[in-house]
Amino acid sequence: MQILKDEVKQSIRQAALAEFKKHGYLKASIRQIADAAGITPGNIYRYFKSKDDLFDELIQPIHAQLAEVLRVTKQEVDSTLCTVLSDHLVILRQIDASLIQLFKESSAELTILLNLSEGSRYQSTKQDMITLVVQIMTEVFTAELAAESGQLAPQDRLTASMMATTLVESICLILRDHEDGDTIKLLVDELLYVYCTGISEKIKLLKA
Repeated sequence: MQILKDEVKQSIRQAALAEFKKHGYLKASIRQIADAAGITPGNIYRYFKSKDDLFDELIQPIHAQLAEVLRVTKQEVDSTLCTVLSDHLVILRQIDASLIQLFKESSAELTILLNLSEGSRYQSTKQDMITLVVQIMTEVFTAELAAESGQLAPQDRLTASMMATTLVESICLILRDHEDGDTIKLLVDELLYVYCTGISEKIKLLKA
């Protein structure tokens, strides 16, 4: 009997993962999940109290792993005396490597977390990542352009924020649109190369 219950719960998990990946948290339907799992909607509530509970079951582990990556990275940014662009790019590449590793382990869950969690308690995760990359970019610009004063011009601060936001959004789109880990690594590496080149050229122009 326990084996049968475990099989039903696993069927619900698989159906829910597909439903959340297709429709996102807000539009996902318990009825559709039940149909895909071959059970009645009422049967789902024998295993999960609510859609929130089911979403949490699937997404909380990958969220905890990503939150730890961001915590450790922020700690490194706060404690490391990064003085040149290359120091910060090393940290960006660490985030890149961590995301790709998490994707290889839990591709659907990470895609849902970063792109399809609106309306859930995890909806701020992508913004948390953007906030961290904004901090990194801002420190890059400060180290390169305002080393003496320690203060960036408002326009330079906006540029750093814009570049950080679009970088994270672009990575999320790559994760959304591709399922092969090697392809994702290739595209993210290319993205970082283009951004790093662009940042270097931007700084040169601003210094001129």
